[in-house]
Amino acid sequence: MEYEILHQKIIELLSKTNYVVLATSSLDGVVSASKMCMISKGTTVYFQTSLGFEKTKNIMENPNVAITINNIYFKGQAAIVGTPSSNEYFVNQMKIKHYKTYENYTNLPNQILIEVKLTECRLWGIWNGEESIKILDLNNKQLTKIKCDNLKGGY
Repeated sequence: MEYEILHQKIIELLSKTNYVVLATSSLDGVVSASKMCMISKGTTVYFQTSLGFEKTKNIMENPNVAITINNIYFKGQAAIVGTPSSNEYFVNQMKIKHYKTYENYTNLPNQILIEVKLTECRLWGIWNGEESIKILDLNNKQLTKIKCDNLKGGY
């Protein structure tokens, strides 16, 4: 029951979020982080970017990515799924949430669409008086908790 409630809150948070930090890593472990305009559909998120950027090369080498929204951390699997303009849902949402970005970049020939299927969500905080991290396994629909004594004062 708790998993379903938290899962729904995560979907609501994603739908209201405009920007996230996307972290990628090359095969040799060099990391990169970028603030990105984000569009979500459930626990799948979309980004558009240039084919020539470091994050794109990283995703082609290593599809494991992470995103953060404030103190909420997600892991996911990324894939290049075409061009931004080829995805009607993405285009419609970009026009609503990020019109200037849509207008300036979406139809450029070097733009690609990245789809990230989120696999895990970690929520830090004080739950029932106990400092802990709740981990939602989004693939297996399971919730686990790790006790954390070093969160003194919350998140």
